[in-house]
Amino acid sequence: MSDEQLETPRLVQGRVSHGLLRLAAPVILGITANIGAGLLEAFFLAQVSTVALAAYSFTFPVQGALMSLSLGISIGVSSVLARTVGGGDMDQVRRIASDGLLLVALVMVVMSGIGLMTIDPLFRALGADDTTLPLISAYMTIFYVSFVFMAIPSVGANALRATGDASISGTIMVSGAILQICISPFLIFGLVGLPAMGLEGAAWASLISRLILFAITMAVLNYREHLLTYAGISLSVIMHSWRRIMAVSIPATATNLIGPISTAVVVSLLADFSQETVAGFGIASRIEGLFVIPLFALSASIGPFVGQNWGANRYDRANRAMLLSFQYSLAWGALVAIVLMSFSRQIAGLFDDNTEVIDVASHYLLLVPISYGAWGVLMMASAIFNSLGKPVSSTIMSIIRMFAIYIPMAFIGKALFGLTGIFLAAAVSNIVMGVIAYFWNRNTYGRSGLRPSGA
Repeated sequence: MSDEQLETPRLVQGRVSHGLLRLAAPVILGITANIGAGLLEAFFLAQVSTVALAAYSFTFPVQGALMSLSLGISIGVSSVLARTVGGGDMDQVRRIASDGLLLVALVMVVMSGIGLMTIDPLFRALGADDTTLPLISAYMTIFYVSFVFMAIPSVGANALRATGDASISGTIMVSGAILQICISPFLIFGLVGLPAMGLEGAAWASLISRLILFAITMAVLNYREHLLTYAGISLSVIMHSWRRIMAVSIPATATNLIGPISTAVVVSLLADFSQETVAGFGIASRIEGLFVIPLFALSASIGPFVGQNWGANRYDRANRAMLLSFQYSLAWGALVAIVLMSFSRQIAGLFDDNTEVIDVASHYLLLVPISYGAWGVLMMASAIFNSLGKPVSSTIMSIIRMFAIYIPMAFIGKALFGLTGIFLAAAVSNIVMGVIAYFWNRNTYGRSGLRPSGA
């Protein structure tokens, strides 16, 4: 990327809908590949045993929490970068990108160390028993080591999107997923003379693929995109960058951590029914992730788009993008709800032949998808607030959704209606907060005196 390319930022010209599509399309491919890899991994482990699948499902909240921490830093880097790109300061773009990668590396090393020391008590608290805990321990020991090498490429991909280059970031995401898909079956099932390691093999496959992707990402950022710099580096310079990033990252991380925390609570509620119930929820969560990929991709794209246009004082384009993202979310959510509600049992049956597991997964997919459109609106509003340097609004919305609506309703719903009550709580919380998020966004944008924060 040259300085000349940044004289006219990529996302402040051309049709708004085309700009969003150009950003979102590679992200859709990347997220599809990653969630597809997760689905295939769940399928492979279901062939090993229901116990292996249940153990894998217990790890979702912890994986989600670490990914949320990484994503929070990514959001901070992306938010500051997009507005800096809009202002045309290439030296600061390089500084923020470089210091952001250093920040995520240090944070993930510390968190992985803590995770390694707390595996058994943490998963006991989540409801794992003597059958699943040894499998979980073997998997998470390797996962914690590998996560540092996943977080850095993730932040790097977000930095590329913030500059308007979504194609390379999408390629990075797809490459990592393809590597994992190719390696996993050899280590899970013990093909070509390798030992059959089951769930532990899935962890080793992740570590190997992430190491390779880490090396590729650093090479792309340094030699192709020239986004890394070590000139004039000092503690004061780094701390200045970190303060700007963390002003967005801390509340954004808090927002993203709320989801895994609520998932952990829900998993503990489901564990009271049976380990098969947890396995069914794990399958449903993976299927859900696959079908809402366009919403994830659009939420990852709307932030850089709005951020660049805000930084360039193109508020009209920023507002048009916001409205389009809400419309797309509702349309896609309606389509997915129809498909999943019509074929929930058939889709769930592709992953496991255990009747109880299929019953739980199909029941979830029958109830929760009615709320996906509203959930998408919430995603967009949250990403927009982050991009404008107003992440506290996103945090407040997530706190209300999880702790004022979802979790209390899940406990009440379980007591009154069992599994149905837990799943309906998720749908109701999505719908209520989707409506609130839309009006919050419109009110915030419409207030007189609103200007870019320019953090």
